[in-house]
Amino acid sequence: VDVTYQSSFACDTCGGSGAADGSNATTCATCGGAGAVRMAKRSIVGTMMSVVECPDCAGEGVTISDPCSQCQGRGVQHGEKTVTVEIPAGVSTGTRLRLSGRGEAVGRGARTGDLQVEIHVDPDPRFQRSDIDLMHDVEVNAIEAILGTRREVPLLEGGTEVLEVPPGTQPGAVIRLAGYGVPRLGGKGRGDLIVRVGVTIPTEVSDDERALLMELGRLRGDLTADPAASDT
Repeated sequence: VDVTYQSSFACDTCGGSGAADGSNATTCATCGGAGAVRMAKRSIVGTMMSVVECPDCAGEGVTISDPCSQCQGRGVQHGEKTVTVEIPAGVSTGTRLRLSGRGEAVGRGARTGDLQVEIHVDPDPRFQRSDIDLMHDVEVNAIEAILGTRREVPLLEGGTEVLEVPPGTQPGAVIRLAGYGVPRLGGKGRGDLIVRVGVTIPTEVSDDERALLMELGRLRGDLTADPAASDT
């Protein structure tokens, strides 16, 4: 992805030297390249010596007789930059990527810092994420839960996978599809796709459906009371 940001960077014209083409920086004659000079100050207790920034080279130790017209000899310029950032597979919100040499340039000839890019991952409405595992919810009806069925579930990279829902699946059952989760950042392998199965129970049934369900209940010995009695 392309990232655009404001930064100070080495001057494009002079390459950060601060000198015009054909000119060079020379050692400051005042401080001898130290960037600082000693100053004597008299006081009532005697002469005090102090070290201060060189007034001729502004502490840089060099002077430029013909400064760059683009940066006025500073060696840096401020503006907008755009860099292309390669996002590795498996990143999560809060992951930081360091781009060496893409940060702030603080002065003439100084090392350019690094750019740190913090990642924000937009949520995918199809999944919930837990580390490198993904969760997805499917619904089946009561008959499908009893007899078993199949469902197509979405995959992270696109497409679908057929999920086998076994007979006798209970509400809230979890089926794990190994290797269909998020790639492991900086390593091999990937997480799993965890499918949570919900079972939809009908709120109304017809008379024929009711009779069939009661017959099934009697065959299985599951009826502990006559359901018709609760309707009176």
